[in-house]
Amino acid sequence: MGLMNRLFRGGEGRAGSSSQFPESQVQTSLEQTKSRNSPRRELVKVVLRETMRRHGIPSDWIDCRSRSVLTRQHKSGMHVQFLVLQADHQLLKWVHAFQESFWEQILRTDPTARDWLFSVGWEFYGKSVQDFSVMPGPGAWKQETQAQFTDTQPGDAGEEDDLATDLQALQAVMSVPAELADLPQAAPRKHKAPG
Repeated sequence: MGLMNRLFRGGEGRAGSSSQFPESQVQTSLEQTKSRNSPRRELVKVVLRETMRRHGIPSDWIDCRSRSVLTRQHKSGMHVQFLVLQADHQLLKWVHAFQESFWEQILRTDPTARDWLFSVGWEFYGKSVQDFSVMPGPGAWKQETQAQFTDTQPGDAGEEDDLATDLQALQAVMSVPAELADLPQAAPRKHKAPG
């Protein structure tokens, strides 16, 4: 027990001088954070409903849950999780677009939202109504990545000729026309000293 006291309290004789916050102080700070986040929590719900309405998503498809947090740097904020309650097969491909639309709307309402809204996450409830394919094997991801890089590589000799022609056309567009090449250089501007 003496070793544990020394580790967590900084020694036998200095039990009260720990550099950590007492539990009651942490609890008070967390309660203040929750209280401070109450209007923000309501703002998130309103913006979520407005974003859903704007895109025609039925109001019972998505709900949200928020969690107030206090960071180690004593910055209060929250994490929000969108709860997809139904129609996940219809919403799934639009998750990123919906999330961007939500962020645009909340930043329009409160430009400081990125300071206190630390994250937006998603949770899908229940089993999907529509059958999804089974997860592909590990090689599928590697093949898709290789295909992306393969598409950017130069092809056969005909394509190289096209590339050379395109480069020549680009150089011609970017070069200075002859009638502008003989113009005198502009004189440097003199700046007036503040007086």
